[in-house]
Amino acid sequence: MTFRQNAVRTVAVSAATAAIALVTNAVAAADVPPRTPGIMGDDIVQLDNSGPCNGPIHVDFETSAARPGNLSVLLTPRGSFGASPACAANIQVDWINGIAPFTHTLRVPVDNGPTRIDVPTGAGVSLVNVSNFPLRALAISSYVLVP
Repeated sequence: MTFRQNAVRTVAVSAATAAIALVTNAVAAADVPPRTPGIMGDDIVQLDNSGPCNGPIHVDFETSAARPGNLSVLLTPRGSFGASPACAANIQVDWINGIAPFTHTLRVPVDNGPTRIDVPTGAGVSLVNVSNFPLRALAISSYVLVP
C-alpha cells in the first residue's frame, strides 16, 4: 500500500468518525421527557367528581438541556375540570430536593385548558407531587431527574 492510499484511507476514516460523533451528539442533545416512576399514574383524579365540573387533569413533565435545573409541569384537562373559568382548579406543585428548606411549593390556577408551570427544582433528583388544592384528589407523586 502506498503512502497516498494510506493518507486517503486515514482521511476517510476520520471523516466517518467525525460524522458519527456529530450525529450521536445531536441525538443525545434532543430533549426527551424524563422518566417519572410513580405508583399513582399520570392523572390528578378528583375524588368528588359530582356536578358539572368533572374529569381528570393529565400531568406531563419536561426538561431541557438548554434550561438546566428547571422542570416544566404540563397540565392538560381531560374533562371539564380545569378547562374553563367556571370549572377552575387550583393546582399545587410540591417538590422535595437537597436545597434548603428542602420542601418547596407553587400554587397555580388551571382555568383555561392546558397550562405549563415552570418549576425551579435545581439539578438532580427531586420528588415532585402535583395535586389539587384544597379539594380532595388523588395526587401525582414521582421522582424526576432534572439535568
